[in-house]
Amino acid sequence: MKTLVAILLSFIFVLAGCNGDKVDVSSLKPAATKTAGKVTIVLLNKTGELTQGQNEFVVQFKDDQGQPVDVGDVQIGSNMSMPGMAPMSGDAGVTQTKQTGIYKVTSNFAMSGAWHFTLSWDGPQGQGHTTFNSNVR
Repeated sequence: MKTLVAILLSFIFVLAGCNGDKVDVSSLKPAATKTAGKVTIVLLNKTGELTQGQNEFVVQFKDDQGQPVDVGDVQIGSNMSMPGMAPMSGDAGVTQTKQTGIYKVTSNFAMSGAWHFTLSWDGPQGQGHTTFNSNVR
C-alpha cells in the first residue's frame, strides 16, 4: 500500500511540474506595450495595471508578425524619479518560462506614481534594449 501511495504521489508531482511554467496570456490584460526594432514587448497581468506593493506580471516578446519570439536572457529594471532625492528602485526578478517569448516577473513598487522601466535581452534575436514609462497605482 505504501508503494502505491508513493507511486501516485510521484505521478501527481510530475504532472504538476509539467504545467508549472505555462502562462495563459489570453486571460491577461496589457499594462504597457513598446516596440523596439522588429520586436514588440507587452507587459501583461490580470488587471492591466501595475499597483503599489508586490506585483506579478508577464513580459511577452513578439516578432513583427505577432508571433512569440525567443529573445534569450532578459533583464528588467525599474526606478521612480523623486525631486531632490535619489531615484527609488523597484526590485524585479525575471523567470523564463517554457513558452517561447514569455517571461514571468515579480516586482515590488514601494510607491505609486510614474515609474521608468529598462528592459534588455540577449539571445537568438541578438541583443536589444528599450525603455518605457508606466504608472503604478
